[in-house]
Amino acid sequence: MDLVEDVYRIAKLLPKDEKFALIDQLKRSATSVVLNIAEGTGALGDKEFKSFLRNALKSLYETVAGLKTAERLFRLNITETVEKCNIVGKELNALIKSLKTKV
Repeated sequence: MDLVEDVYRIAKLLPKDEKFALIDQLKRSATSVVLNIAEGTGALGDKEFKSFLRNALKSLYETVAGLKTAERLFRLNITETVEKCNIVGKELNALIKSLKTKV
């Protein structure tokens, strides 16, 4: 959730003409990380949960790419937010590996 808050804060710093491009995509991808984890929590087994976690990881990669795009195009400091992404990525990978079912 902290990551989503950071991304929304960064999105407010972007130019208004990015409203329907980078801003929306950043918000969607960051929110997707949290929502996939939440949805996967209600999964019926490890196999299904692992699938949702992998989707969350993909959305995280998309978020990082969007943040790095914002950094390059608009000279924003995103260092702390990217570090949060790295931590979330490590946690997701560890959780995926800890699940018994091979998918």
